[in-house]
Amino acid sequence: MRIPGVLLVTILFFTALSCSPGNGSSQGSMVSHSKPSRITSLVEPAAAVTIPLGEEIRVVLSIPDSVVVDSVKVYLGGHLKRTIPGASGEQNQESFEFMLATEGERTGKSGLRLRLFFAGGERENHSRQITFLSNVVPVEYSYQVVNEYPHDVTAYTQGLEFVDGMLYEGTGNYGTSSIRRVTLETGEVTKIRDLDQSLFGEGITVLGECIYQITYRSQVGFIYDKSTFEEIQKVYYQNREGWGLTNNGEELIMSDGTNIIYFLDPGLFTINRQIEVYHNKGPANSLNELEYINGKIWANRYFTDEIVIIDPETGRVEGLVNLKGILKATERRSNTDVLNGIAWDSDQERLFVTGKLWPRLFEIRIRESG
Repeated sequence: MRIPGVLLVTILFFTALSCSPGNGSSQGSMVSHSKPSRITSLVEPAAAVTIPLGEEIRVVLSIPDSVVVDSVKVYLGGHLKRTIPGASGEQNQESFEFMLATEGERTGKSGLRLRLFFAGGERENHSRQITFLSNVVPVEYSYQVVNEYPHDVTAYTQGLEFVDGMLYEGTGNYGTSSIRRVTLETGEVTKIRDLDQSLFGEGITVLGECIYQITYRSQVGFIYDKSTFEEIQKVYYQNREGWGLTNNGEELIMSDGTNIIYFLDPGLFTINRQIEVYHNKGPANSLNELEYINGKIWANRYFTDEIVIIDPETGRVEGLVNLKGILKATERRSNTDVLNGIAWDSDQERLFVTGKLWPRLFEIRIRESG
């Protein structure tokens, strides 16, 4: 039997309507999967907090009287700090108000995490971001120029090292990047190896019989023979940018223009660990050229006349060296760039500094200001 067109449309309409969600059928109704509400609440800290290293954190948990808690595990920076025995509504709830010690932590961002275990087998987590500032006021240093030496005014200095009576220098910019061996007293470049013009050279360091060099945004580093400058190995690394480079005798130490310093495996360039550098008021950003001196990391801060002295274990800035005015205005040209380059002569305990496209390299002594 042929069904008239109007009647067929009407039947299809009501058939579709009867199968649609929300028509009273339990099979077609929308089911709400709302997130279950928390049983407890973290009252303090109420939000992310910033505190000096060593300052205690007050922790307050609000727990209903009807809830039985087996235990609370307290983590800071991913490490278990303490386990608090459980308490029910009939027991002393003050056991969930406590002060958490922070000795031994590092500067920078960390995380407080509480894991609650309930008698019924359920669990609940709370977390807060904790940012640790340095708990010391950096010592402020001024400088005294001991000697001045000629420096290649075309050298865009990215890395500087003094080893066995010779300067080793890494230069940057596309088309002019290189590693060099330089005679201190005359500024004469006695050996040079240029990078490919597609690469922007950055920091260098000498470790053992090798020179290590990183690049700006290419995520590639090079290992050279210290004597011949022949390439031994090309290595790729994870850091988005490479800036400064030094070493502690076992690891490479690298900056990337932020306040983070990375400790790398010298063979693989993989990251062993990292620190966030903070002074007592906030992060020390724009860390550039690096030098490792007597167990501390010295770092130029880009676009400043400042060198910061950093504890490599905690990330605290322990000293600030103000080098304002070290290059006289009469020696500056239109293209003279920023202070960048720190080298340490460990044999004679001499400290050298220079800058990008500077005509001078300075031997200096530092002294406490005031």
